[in-house]
Amino acid sequence: MTDIAMDGDDLFDGAINLESGFYETGYAEGHAHGQLHGLFEGRQLGQEKAWELWEEVGFYEGFAGVWCAKLASSSSRKEAKSLAHAQTLLGLITAFPATNPTPVPDAPLDNDTPELAAAREAAAAAAPDLPAMLSAIRARYRLLCTSLGTRPRLVTAAKDGTDGAGEGAGVVEGIEGPMKGVDTRQLRF
Repeated sequence: MTDIAMDGDDLFDGAINLESGFYETGYAEGHAHGQLHGLFEGRQLGQEKAWELWEEVGFYEGFAGVWCAKLASSSSRKEAKSLAHAQTLLGLITAFPATNPTPVPDAPLDNDTPELAAAREAAAAAAPDLPAMLSAIRARYRLLCTSLGTRPRLVTAAKDGTDGAGEGAGVVEGIEGPMKGVDTRQLRF
């Protein structure tokens, strides 16, 4: 009778574990699908953020380049300092990385070769500190603006490719009362 009970348990194992089998299959397929789409979304987000970053850095580069050209023939001490700030800003921008380094492929730690470990350590040591570099560029831009007597500003481009300075660009819609129709570009906060 014990043998019959064991055979009966084996008959129902498939039915009892049916839910966990579907769960494991669904999890494995969903994980693979999520990895693939996560890679796509990560690349798209990275591209968007890179465009935003380089729009800002490109503005600084253009600003410094124009002032370098304008101040190149100056002879006053104040303008020479401004020229030095502009050239330093251009140097910082030139040192800013324009591409991502190719990542070193990850290998299991138990199969780590000395060459791969050395390459991974070198890549980690050589990785630029982007926030610190961007902070230095922004600080040098503000210093250049101060030495020139101009207000630091950055106008981001609108989604339609314009600079957002079209007719009515600074007028906030939907405001009632004394601020209705006020061009916010004229306000100095």
